[in-house]
Amino acid sequence: MTDASLPRDELAIRLENRLKMRHYALLLAIDRHRSVSRAADELRLSQPTVTRALADIEDIFMAPLFVRTRRGLEPTPAGEVVLARARFAVADNSALRRELEGLRAGHQGRLRLGVIPYAPDLILDAAWQHLLGKRPRLSLQAHENTTLHLIAALRSRTLDCAICRFSQDSSADDLEQELLCQQTAHIVVSRDNAHSLKRLASPDIGQLAQMDWIFPPTNTPIRHMIDAMFAAGGQRVPVPVLEAYATRTIATAMMRLPRGVTLLPLHTAELVAADGRAVVMPEPLPWRMPPISLAWLRGSPKSHMAVELVAAIRERLRTHEAA
Repeated sequence: MTDASLPRDELAIRLENRLKMRHYALLLAIDRHRSVSRAADELRLSQPTVTRALADIEDIFMAPLFVRTRRGLEPTPAGEVVLARARFAVADNSALRRELEGLRAGHQGRLRLGVIPYAPDLILDAAWQHLLGKRPRLSLQAHENTTLHLIAALRSRTLDCAICRFSQDSSADDLEQELLCQQTAHIVVSRDNAHSLKRLASPDIGQLAQMDWIFPPTNTPIRHMIDAMFAAGGQRVPVPVLEAYATRTIATAMMRLPRGVTLLPLHTAELVAADGRAVVMPEPLPWRMPPISLAWLRGSPKSHMAVELVAAIRERLRTHEAA
């Protein structure tokens, strides 16, 4: 019987009856090493065993998954699709194992939460109050990174939800995003340079271009705002003295930069300027930052936890505004 004459549901039958988690592990090992022999070494199997297993897996998927090139084994288009699903399956399996371990320890479940470094303290405190107040307790993991990396982690199933900036990268309609709050951005300058800028109604873009800038990483909303600010003023974007994203790093570096300047959301700017280490310019910039949101994958098994977390944070924000 040729592939063309196989029943329409033959592939589904093969996947349901023959595909195992160990097959995914083997495919990922081959993809990492691009070599059957090196994959066999990692898995502590003989090379003939891995070769036979790969042939069996390709038979299950009814398509070749790797092709041999001068650089070693390269995934075919079908192989790329299967490898992407293999990464998801392995990540989900690892998450399931850790969650079951938490249940055995008396926890009610596990949540892996991503957070951007500039998330407002009020939102973080509301999140921890809600999550840490659950009984039985949740097993929690927090991971701090930029929005771009947090969204990627959601899609790779290594995070369950993330407090991040609202992402427009949802062309596949795979993200659930709930708005939490807006932020304004302010220029922060070193103490030694504040007196000259304070005399201005708004910072002079030419003067700012001559100062020692601390930039956040590329592909972040703040970095885009800095580029927009200089472009609007007809100035080239200066080369930064330092690229950093951590509040403590920025605050301590600013103390050593007499002509230091950066751009931050207001609450983060105030932390950097605490104890007189720097000065926050009072007027916010006219460019709006993407709002803070809670994001998670559509259909995630932790969707109910994310919805509860959104409600808890919003209630805390409403209470704060009414006070």
